[in-house]
Amino acid sequence: MSQEKVSQEAVWEARKEIMKWSHKVEQYGFVSATDGNLSVRLADDLVMITPSGLAKGEMTLEAPIIIDMEGKKVEGAGKPSSEQKLHLEVYRARADIRAVIHAHPPKCIAFTIAGIPIETCILPEVVVTIGSVPTSAYATPTTDEVPLSIRDYLKENDAVMLARHGSLTMGACLADAFKILEKMEHSATIAIYAQMLGGIKPFTPEELQKLYNLRPSWGIQKNPSPCEHCGTCTSQTCANRSAAAGAAGMMTYSAAANQLPADLDMASLVDIIVERVREKLA
Repeated sequence: MSQEKVSQEAVWEARKEIMKWSHKVEQYGFVSATDGNLSVRLADDLVMITPSGLAKGEMTLEAPIIIDMEGKKVEGAGKPSSEQKLHLEVYRARADIRAVIHAHPPKCIAFTIAGIPIETCILPEVVVTIGSVPTSAYATPTTDEVPLSIRDYLKENDAVMLARHGSLTMGACLADAFKILEKMEHSATIAIYAQMLGGIKPFTPEELQKLYNLRPSWGIQKNPSPCEHCGTCTSQTCANRSAAAGAAGMMTYSAAANQLPADLDMASLVDIIVERVREKLA
């Protein structure tokens, strides 16, 4: 690796960032075992990425590997992440992106398995900072199908859900990519609660527009991503979909309640549902 391209100080800082946020991703339950991968763009043609087969909670400073934009190893021991094609697709499409996190947030993934879009346009701060999060078509992990499945979404979105697979978040640094990931899973959790209680009430067009108007004052220049169902997340189509999901959620909750302890709290119930989804996929 040429010193003219990347200073050793920059390489060291990237290693520290990858180790720090790998530990955070595991700590927050956004990955399990050796799932997930993180990367940082070092230069136009160099990327540092987590290695394959290492649990994120066990990430060390020496573990990340440097690859070029063709996926060839430039520096480091071990094998680069098997999902490197996913990361490289992002960097090719977006010159402004310097960091990418691919994780497996349980509740967000549960939405894709159920065929329900991620409900990120239900909280004011999420509408302003993220907007709608699209879900790409299912693609076989580690294959060329994965980068192809997200290609059309990258220009306008900093977050994409991969059906039955995981999340993809990106930003100017790993901290930014992690914040989006955390907000997505938090929003998905609230959406599950709301659906169990009877459904999600969408924002009115006027309410949404007021939120969109806040973006410049928050330093956000990109236009909001429209809902992939109705264009604004306020049509009767979305309202009907949320009501139907809520009714189904209430029935699921009632059925589960008959088989579970009476004093079980809602958070524990959600965790049980997520665990049962995982068991079905095992």
